[in-house]
Amino acid sequence: MEASSESLNQRVSRCLLWEKVKEGHVHLITAEDIEELFHAFEVYDPDLIPTSELVRLCGVDGTHLSAEEIADWIKDSDKNGTGEASIEDVHRGITEGSAAFALVKRALFGEEKEHKITECSIHDLLHWMHYEYDKKSKLWSLPETLFLFAAFVISVVLHLNVWEAFKSSRVYTVALTYGDFALEWAVDRDSLWVWLDEGWLRNVLRHDMISFARDPDPDKDPLYTNPFPGRVLKEHQIVGAVRFRRWYAVGAECMASKMWKDLYPACNMHGELKPDDWYVFYHEKREVIEQQMEERARNFWLDDHTAFLDIQTLSYNAHQAMFTLGTLRVEFRDAGYMIHREGMKESFVDSPYYNLWFALPDLLFVVLLWNVLYAEMKEAIPAAMNGLDGIKDYLKLWNVIDWITIAFGFTTVSFWMVFVLKVSGELPEVLADLPSVALDLAVFTNRSYLTAEEFDGVVDRLGFETQMSEIFRCAEEVAESHVLARRFIFAYLFMLMIKFFKAFGSNDRLDVVIQTITGSAVDVAHFAIAFALVFICFAGAGILLLGTTVEGYHTIASALYFRWAETVSMTDIEGFEPWLQVLAYFWFFSYLSLMSILMINILVGLIFEAYGRIRSAAGEPETLLEQVGEAVENLKETANFLDMWYLICELEDDDFPAHPAELVTIRSLKKAFSKDRMTKQNAEYLIESASRFAKKEAKRLELSVSDGVRMIGQTRTNVNKLLVLSEQVNAMLKKFHLKHANETSEDWLSMYGAAQQEIQQEAVTKSVEEDDPLAATVRQKHKQEVTQKKVSREELMLHRMRSRFSDMVTMTQEQSKLLDWISRTINERQESIMDKDNWGRQKAVVLTDRCEKIEISIGKLSECLKGVDPSQLRHMPDKLKELARKVHAWQVEDSRPSSRQDHMKMLQNQMDSISLDVAQISAHAKAKADIAQALQHVKQLIERHIAGDVKLVSRQISRAPDSEGSSESPVFTQSWTGFTSFGDGEQS
Repeated sequence: MEASSESLNQRVSRCLLWEKVKEGHVHLITAEDIEELFHAFEVYDPDLIPTSELVRLCGVDGTHLSAEEIADWIKDSDKNGTGEASIEDVHRGITEGSAAFALVKRALFGEEKEHKITECSIHDLLHWMHYEYDKKSKLWSLPETLFLFAAFVISVVLHLNVWEAFKSSRVYTVALTYGDFALEWAVDRDSLWVWLDEGWLRNVLRHDMISFARDPDPDKDPLYTNPFPGRVLKEHQIVGAVRFRRWYAVGAECMASKMWKDLYPACNMHGELKPDDWYVFYHEKREVIEQQMEERARNFWLDDHTAFLDIQTLSYNAHQAMFTLGTLRVEFRDAGYMIHREGMKESFVDSPYYNLWFALPDLLFVVLLWNVLYAEMKEAIPAAMNGLDGIKDYLKLWNVIDWITIAFGFTTVSFWMVFVLKVSGELPEVLADLPSVALDLAVFTNRSYLTAEEFDGVVDRLGFETQMSEIFRCAEEVAESHVLARRFIFAYLFMLMIKFFKAFGSNDRLDVVIQTITGSAVDVAHFAIAFALVFICFAGAGILLLGTTVEGYHTIASALYFRWAETVSMTDIEGFEPWLQVLAYFWFFSYLSLMSILMINILVGLIFEAYGRIRSAAGEPETLLEQVGEAVENLKETANFLDMWYLICELEDDDFPAHPAELVTIRSLKKAFSKDRMTKQNAEYLIESASRFAKKEAKRLELSVSDGVRMIGQTRTNVNKLLVLSEQVNAMLKKFHLKHANETSEDWLSMYGAAQQEIQQEAVTKSVEEDDPLAATVRQKHKQEVTQKKVSREELMLHRMRSRFSDMVTMTQEQSKLLDWISRTINERQESIMDKDNWGRQKAVVLTDRCEKIEISIGKLSECLKGVDPSQLRHMPDKLKELARKVHAWQVEDSRPSSRQDHMKMLQNQMDSISLDVAQISAHAKAKADIAQALQHVKQLIERHIAGDVKLVSRQISRAPDSEGSSESPVFTQSWTGFTSFGDGEQS
C-alpha cells in the first residue's frame, strides 16, 4: 500500500499542470493537462474521477496548492454534489473557480506567511497581547461602567430630588403670573411700582388673606388658606425678609457725536455696577410696606442709573425638607424699555444625609471609582518604569478617557462634599440667631401685623438687616455650590457615555456604533462644512429680514438657534409689505427644501452607507453573552498565569527587552521570564494564541480595480509572448523540414512550389480542356502518375517519422525509468537522513537538558563548597578515623559495655556516610572537569556521521540501475550499523 501511494505521488507530481499552477498561469491550463492528471490517478473511467480521489492531492508534494484551495477546487468541480467530476468539470474548476482566483492573487501579491503554533515573531506576539489585553479590559469595563453608572444615577436621584425641586420652583412662577396687575404689563419704572403694590405684595406676602378671628367656615375665615405669616402659597415659609437689590451704574461719557453732546452729556447706565439693598419684612403691616414703596418711588430709588433690580426670596418647605432661593431680575435696557427674567431658582435639601442609607450609593460610587483608579495605576506604573517611551505607549485614547473620567468623578464628589458642608454646617449656624420666632410671637400676641415702631421695639432693624445680608450671602454660596455640583454631574454623565463607548469596543456587534461613527467621520466632516456655510447664510438672511421685528433674530446666536428650530410664524410675516412677504416666503421654503429635506437626507444617507458597509464586513460575530462566557472560561484557564500587561511592558522595554530575539518559541519565552517563574502552560498559551491570531488577522487578498487592470495587462503581455513564441516555433519547423528534405533528396519547398505551379496550370488550361478532349485525357493520366508518386513519397516520410518517433519514445521510457530510480533512491536516502537527523536532534535535546541540570547542580555544589579546600577533604576520612580511635580509647575506659557498642555503631555509620559524600563530591568534580571534552567528542561523532551519510548517498546515486537490488541493502545496513554504534556510544 505504501509503494502504491509513493508511485501515485510521483505520477501526480510529474504532471505539467503544477508548473502552470506555480506560476499562476491559469489561462494556460488545458484539458490535456487535466487528462494527464486523470491518467496519473489510474481510475477505471477515463472520463470521470471520484472527488475522493482528488482529496488525495492534499498529501502530494509539489502541487503548490493548499488544502483550502484544493477543497475549493473540488467544490467548484462538483457543483451538483454527485461525488464525481469529468475532465471538463475539473478544468472549469481550476480555471474559473475560487482556486483560480486564489492562484491569480498569489501570482500578483506573492505567498502568504506561514504560521506555526509552536513559534511566532515578537511583533505578532506583542500585537496579539495588545489586542487581547485591550479587548479584555474593554469587556470587563462594561459591567464596571454599568455599576458605576447605576450607583451614580441612584445617588443623583436621591440627593438632587429634581422633581421636588421643580415643584418648589413652580411656586414663584405661579405667584408672579396672576393677580390684578400682571408682570408682563409692566413696561417702565412707574408701571413696575404698580405691579409691586398690586401684584407682588398681594401674591407673596398676602397680608389681607389672614384673619385672627377663627371661624369654622373656610369661606368666612381665610385663615384656612394661609394660616401662618410669611407663607408663600401656604407651605413655603419666607426666611426673615425679602431682599430688593438694585444694581446702579455711576455713569460714563456717551459715545455720541459732538452735536449730541449737549443733550447727552453722560450715559447714566454705563460704568461700574454697585449694589443697593432694601429689605421688606413680612412681619410689618401692609400699610407700612406700601408706605415704604411710595417713599422710594417718590425719591426715585429706581432712577436712570439703575441697570437691574433683583427680588430675592429664601424660603423653606418642611414637607419637602428643602430650601429654595428664588430670584426675579428686572432689566432696564439702555434702549428705554424694560424686560424681566426669572433668574436663579435653586432648590436644595437642608440635610442630604438625614437618612444614613442615602450614603450607601455614594460609598459604592467612590469604591468603584477607586477601583478604576487602581486598575489604571497598575498599568501606568509599569509603563512609567520603561521611561518616556513606555508612557507614550500607555497614553492611548481610551486610557486618557479613563483618567479624565477618574478626575471628573473625584472633582464631582469634591464639589458635592463642599455643598454638603455648607448646607449642613455653615447655613444652620447663620440661621441659628434669626429673630423670626420673636417676631412671629409678637404678631400672634397682637393678633395683627406690626407697625414700624412695634417692629423696632422687638428687634434692631439695622442688626436684622445685617443678619439677613449674611443669610443671603450664605444662601447664595450654597446655591452656587449646588449649581456647580449639578453642572459637574451633567458633564460626568457624558464622560460615562464615552466610557460606555469604550466598553462597546469589546464586542463586534456593539462596536458597530463606534465603527460607524469613525467610518463616516471624514464624509460627515466634509458635509458639515458645506452644511454649516449654507446654514449660516440662511441665518444671516433671517437677521437682515426679520431682525428688526422678531426677537429671535436680533442677534447671531439667537438667529442660529431659532433658524435651526424653524420658528417663524405667520404673524411675524403678515405685517410686512407684499413684496417683502414674497421674499420672506421664498426664504422660508427654500430653507425647508434645501436644508430640512435635501441636506439632512444626504447626511442620513452617509451614515447609513457607513453602517451598511461596516455591518456587512462584520459578518456574524458572537453575541455579548457568548463572549462573556468565553471570557469567564479563559479567566479560569489563565488564573495562574503572569499578568499580561507586565509581560507587555517587559517585552517592549527599549533599553532592556525581556526577549530581544525576533523569533519567539515556547522555550525561549519561558527562559526570558524564568525569574518570574513562567510556567510551560503559560508560554504555550501565549505562543499558540498569538500564532492563531496572526493567521486569522492575515488580510485576505482582495482584487481591486487597479489589480484587475494589472491582471489584464499581464494577460495581454502573456498573449503577445505566446504569439511571438508561435512564430518562432513555426520558423523552427520550417528549418526542420528543409533539413530532412535535403537528406531524402526531396525538397519540400520545391514540391510545394511545383504543386502551386500545377494549380496555376490547371487554372490556365481549364478552359482548353473543354475544346480538346484528347489533351484532357493525356493530362488526366499524367496527373494520376504525379499523385501516385506524391503518395509514395508521403508514405515513405511517414514511415521514417514513425520509426524515429518510436525510437524517441523508447529513449524517453528508458530515461523515465532512470529518473524514477534516481528519484526513488534520493527520496529514500533523504527520508533516512531525516529520520536519523530527527533522532539526533532528540538526543541532542535530551543531552542539552542533562547538561543544564549538571550546570545547575554544579552551581549549587559550588555554592556549598565555597571556601573549602578539596585537598583537605581527601584527608578528612583519615582524621575521622584518628578521632574514632581516640573515642574508642575513651570508651574502653567506660565500664558500661552496652553504651560503648551504641556509640561505636553510631560513629561508624557517620564515618561511612561522610566517606560516601566525599566520594560523590569527587566524582561530580571529575565529571565537571570532563564535561567539555565529552561534548566536543559528541560533536565530532555527529559531524563525522553526517559526512559519511552524504558520501554514501553520492556513491549510491552514481551506481548503475541494474545494481539496484544488490546495492541498497548494504548501504542501509552499513549506515544503520554506524548510526546505531554512534547512538550506543552516546548513550554509554
